[in-house]
Amino acid sequence: MRHQKFFAALAVLSLTGGLLSGCSSSTPPAETTPAATTAASTTAAPETTAEIAEDAVYTGTAQGNNGEVTVEVTYADGSITAIEVVSHSETAGISDHAISDMPGRIVEAQSLAVDTISGATVTSNAILTAVESALADAGIDVEPFKAAPEKAQLVQGEAEETDVVIVGAGISGIMAAFELQEDYPDIQFIQVEKLDYVTGSVPGSGGAIAGISSQYHERDNVSFTTQDVVDLFTYTSGTEVNEDFVKAVFEKSDVLLERLISYGTPFTTETEATSKYSDAVYAIRTENRGSSFSQFLNTYVEGKYDLRMGTAAEELIVEDGAVKGIIVADNEKRYEIRAKAVLLATGGFGNNPELMEEYLPLFADGFSSANPGATGDGILMTRQFNTKVVGDGSMGSIVAPDGSNLIPSNFLVNKEGKRFVGEAEPKYVIQRACSQQTDHETFLIMDSSYEDADVIKEKTEKGYLKQYDTIEELAADNGIDVQALQATIDAYNTAAAAGEPIPADEYSLPADKATVIETAPFYLEKVTLRYFGTIPGIEVNNNCQVLDGDGNVVEGLYASGELVAGNAFTRQYPGVGIGISFAANSGSYAVEHIAQSLK
Repeated sequence: MRHQKFFAALAVLSLTGGLLSGCSSSTPPAETTPAATTAASTTAAPETTAEIAEDAVYTGTAQGNNGEVTVEVTYADGSITAIEVVSHSETAGISDHAISDMPGRIVEAQSLAVDTISGATVTSNAILTAVESALADAGIDVEPFKAAPEKAQLVQGEAEETDVVIVGAGISGIMAAFELQEDYPDIQFIQVEKLDYVTGSVPGSGGAIAGISSQYHERDNVSFTTQDVVDLFTYTSGTEVNEDFVKAVFEKSDVLLERLISYGTPFTTETEATSKYSDAVYAIRTENRGSSFSQFLNTYVEGKYDLRMGTAAEELIVEDGAVKGIIVADNEKRYEIRAKAVLLATGGFGNNPELMEEYLPLFADGFSSANPGATGDGILMTRQFNTKVVGDGSMGSIVAPDGSNLIPSNFLVNKEGKRFVGEAEPKYVIQRACSQQTDHETFLIMDSSYEDADVIKEKTEKGYLKQYDTIEELAADNGIDVQALQATIDAYNTAAAAGEPIPADEYSLPADKATVIETAPFYLEKVTLRYFGTIPGIEVNNNCQVLDGDGNVVEGLYASGELVAGNAFTRQYPGVGIGISFAANSGSYAVEHIAQSLK
């Protein structure tokens, strides 16, 4: 069941949300060619394939990430001659390659068993399902199209040499590449990315990025210092952090922001506070959030440098304990890229169930909306050095079991019938608090003031929402301590009526945000933990050099981004834009030390 939930979660890449919001999703099709779902034909379906008209066009639909994907399939003389995706609601920047490339793959191979687009599996499968639906509804025998095309065996390619190889093209890897290109033009480098698009987790993010200054920060008089970043990380981590490392990573964050502005990144120019726990740290956000940020960078990197998409790093080349490059594989060949230095910018491990169980068991049963490439490659490749994994916690919020929005309640309790966090706290604070409750079970409750009949119907049909005539019935059905729950409700309602803050452990809820529980019927929805990023990462020193299990530098190996987040902050996500800004700046920072080592 856990793995079913995990793979269903791959469909979700939106990061909007908090206590009252999450991401909408549906379960993706199976990994094999999916069975037909729903379809509509543009012409009356003939009884046999023989009666198909020349160049007949048929329409099919299937469920994608965010809604239906509709295709038009042109069929003639027993062949699929053309496919067009005519409508969809998929996430721009992630689905683009699937929308543009999958139809051609199917037509060229005359097969529905072609490879999906890396990083856009759900959209790819939706297109395959829609094409199959169109053919099946037209009365066309689809079995001949289910045979997998023959795949050429990977050949051994010639070894290549360069100065630096960057593994991963998320925001960390991209900014590392830009740093090399602009500030160290004499250093040769190659960047490999296993997915078919760049920017990793950016498309599903809020699109914000923090920095100590920018032209917009200065205009709004909100420039801050690296010490402010340290203070924020210290508070949210609940412990001392590596002050020198954090300061060093963010020291040139103003330069990075100005670089992105100069490239034409579609920033809104408005500054915003990253966290309620800091009155100093500010970020700027892109229009249309992470989607536009990703779209822009995917276009901007084209032709800028040696970037090899669909190329996976399989292992490190290690000689006499030092890293000398990587072995990679693309669709045609496997070959070595020998280098003087390797930068691992491979991201987190939110889409690796085994690593989630190992390092984040409190969240392993949760709903993953991590990017498809977040499979912990950097952790796995460095295990040969017994490298430690440091840090704890995940980046995320709370949602319904399918990742959709929860009911709009600010009354959240555990099995003991008690409130345990201020429901108006940031989403990542609430997520962390929920993870620590008995059996990881927490519940949102509302009374008859909840009147959205459509949502009630939809959630009830899915089995997410239950209605009760009494609090006693509600508590008994969900294993909640009824006496404690009633006492919690009474105290909550009394404080709200008096206009007083409603306490919950170290946090409280403002009275004007209270959702009083008074009149039947009562509604309950179980909370699911959602994570879009992971904090634990491999141990590095203050120069982003990877350390072995004894704390010694692994010569020639560096790491940045989410892969090393646990070296900077822990326990919970610090705030808006911090993930992207830490990843981006640590990539640039790592490259500076790589460049110095090559002098």
